[in-house]
Amino acid sequence: MRLSLSLAALLLLLPQGASSEEAPQEATPIIGHVVTGKQLDEWCEEDRTLASVYIQGILDEAQRTKNLTIRATKQTPKNSSRYERYLQQFVGAFCLPPDLSNTKATAIACKWMAEHSWQLERPASSLIARSYKFAFPCLEE
Repeated sequence: MRLSLSLAALLLLLPQGASSEEAPQEATPIIGHVVTGKQLDEWCEEDRTLASVYIQGILDEAQRTKNLTIRATKQTPKNSSRYERYLQQFVGAFCLPPDLSNTKATAIACKWMAEHSWQLERPASSLIARSYKFAFPCLEE
């Protein structure tokens, strides 16, 4: 069964376990709700579009964080403790190829979820990062 993106987004905003009859008049985001690997794995199986949209959001945030960290590293003296902390944030980071499509990125993450079912209780965002760490490791300069 395929859901429209707007319906899928609404379902994410509803409290867990709520049916449409129990839905409040105005859906409000649940602050602190963490999408688990199990939930993402279900989306991979049942609604690849929803999984793809979620994964794209994680990748957008990863790129933003990477850019901020690179900028902060360049503006920090190399002999400072902050410089070392910034560099440590990138230990084990992934480096996506510039021609990676969303379809392939989703396929990689979904395949990893299916092959690592014992880890699906963890946050989906960290599992996505782990899948890309192995698929696209950063080369040392």
